Amino acid sequence: MRQWELIGITDQVPVVTQSAPRPMPDLIVEPTSDEPVFFWTTDGALRLQSVSSAAAEVIGRPANKCTGRDLLEIFGLEGPNAGLLDAHIAALGGDGATFALKGDRVSVRCRVGPVSDGLGRPSGTYCVAMHIDGVDIRDESERPAVA
Repeated sequence: MRQWELIGITDQVPVVTQSAPRPMPDLIVEPTSDEPVFFWTTDGALRLQSVSSAAAEVIGRPANKCTGRDLLEIFGLEGPNAGLLDAHIAALGGDGATFALKGDRVSVRCRVGPVSDGLGRPSGTYCVAMHIDGVDIRDESERPAVA
């Protein structure tokens, strides 16, 4: 590709600065991090298209066992993650939304927003974890039994 400079219009030398990409924080190692962590994307039918290892850890399934499955199949309609589906439906309508995701060892506040196609129409969603509420890193054998 050729790059042209128009004399008299662009008389300053362009400065290209590239910062090193910031690594995504590890969900378990940095439990109080307020840096967003990518979780997943869905298509317009709310099937998971890409799932990060951080999300797979919270869900409790390997990422490759989540990809291609409906959010309903993974999380259901009831229980502590019931708001997840409503948030994704709002995102498909073009609005951002938040929800709480409760996993086995961590609770996460998430933000979901629309992914748009070439014409600007929502064609899916993206989800990022915004804040980790609590992490229990003890082994299962050390946890107290729930009666």
